[in-house]
Amino acid sequence: MRLKKVETAGGLPPQALDVVKTLYCRPELFGRSFSALTHALLRGDSLWSVGERELFAAYTAYLNKCPF
Repeated sequence: MRLKKVETAGGLPPQALDVVKTLYCRPELFGRSFSALTHALLRGDSLWSVGERELFAAYTAYLNKCPF
C-alpha cells in the first residue's frame, strides 16, 4: 500500500522522491554511506558556513537542471 501523500510529497516533482526512494530502498548499498558523506560535507568542519554550503548545493543542482 502506498500513501498518496508520500507519493506526491506535497507537490514536489516525482524526481525529488526518486532520491529519497534510492536512499531508503537498499540503505546498506547506498543510503547510509551517501547520507553520512552528505552530512559530513554540509555539516562538518569547514571555512564556509552551513548556509553557504547549502547555497552552493542548491546552485549546483540548479545548474544541473535538477528539479529540487
